[in-house]
Amino acid sequence: RSRSTRSYGEQFKHWSLEQLPIAPERWRVEVKPKTASQFKVVKQLLGKATELVIATDADREGELIAREIIELCGYRGKIQRLWLSALNDASIRKALGALKPSSETLPMYFSALARSRADWLIGMNLSRLFTVLGRQAGYEGVLSVGRVQTPTLRLVVDRDREIAHFVSVPYWTVEVGLSSEAQQFFAIWLPPQSTTDDAGRCLQESIARQATERIRAAGAVQVQAVETERVREGQPLPFDLSTLQEVCSKQFGLDVQETLDIAQSLYETHKATTYPRSDSGYLPENMFTEISTVLDSLLKSDPTLRSVVDQLDRTQRSRAWNDGKVTAHHGIIPTLEPTDLSAMSEKELAVYG
Repeated sequence: RSRSTRSYGEQFKHWSLEQLPIAPERWRVEVKPKTASQFKVVKQLLGKATELVIATDADREGELIAREIIELCGYRGKIQRLWLSALNDASIRKALGALKPSSETLPMYFSALARSRADWLIGMNLSRLFTVLGRQAGYEGVLSVGRVQTPTLRLVVDRDREIAHFVSVPYWTVEVGLSSEAQQFFAIWLPPQSTTDDAGRCLQESIARQATERIRAAGAVQVQAVETERVREGQPLPFDLSTLQEVCSKQFGLDVQETLDIAQSLYETHKATTYPRSDSGYLPENMFTEISTVLDSLLKSDPTLRSVVDQLDRTQRSRAWNDGKVTAHHGIIPTLEPTDLSAMSEKELAVYG
């Protein structure tokens, strides 16, 4: 973990404007006290090793954790990277047979390191700045500032103010019940633009009532024009994390953290789905050959899917298969091996299904 400011000198013990900005010339990391004994074991093992395989989480933060430990231990031998997209046996064996050179994932370490140091610099400097200024103005608390938390707080405050200052505006609509050739349907009156607001709503009750009276007096309507449009909608992509969280919020009322926890459980505990923190909904083209294996595993997990699976064209390539749009991880999909649905909770089943 990154050290506190006091690790860079006792002069930072007391907060003052004269100390700012704090920008370490040499960055330091320290081992957490509760993991010190385990770190000692790792360091001893690395001292005897001639080759190392990084097997932390296959993402930026996992890369950062591993590289910082390696640096602290002073290891200088050969390094390879185990890149896991799923934790079932078949996927692990496949990944072990395709270890990556450490240079391929090194940029992810630098990305995570930049994020970590940016968080530290913004948090340490701006929190001190606004806290000291606050105390000068009579506020005694700590004003915490963060690279992510503060812009997010601004969005929440702006939205809260919009709600507090919202003024409802009455408007009128006219719906007409119609029937033709034994088919019943509704039509909606479109008011003149001179009587509407920017959203196209009629703000004058008298105009709406006049329209209602004219429609009733007419007794019948005539279709003057018909417009048709042929639209082709692409198949939905596999889930990425943010899309999964959005869908689970709408369908099951789950918040983003609960959805992430469930997705993590499906990945780690049940080994039913692939890596959950993906930001891509696309799949690498070399996985196309695994379609039959995945579908057969789904049938073993849930035989009731037979009628659906039998109708699928296993040779069709949808837009999901696109190497150019796959990032560090592909979309979230079922793994290559069956899973025990009876071991899942009700919410896990809902997200998995």
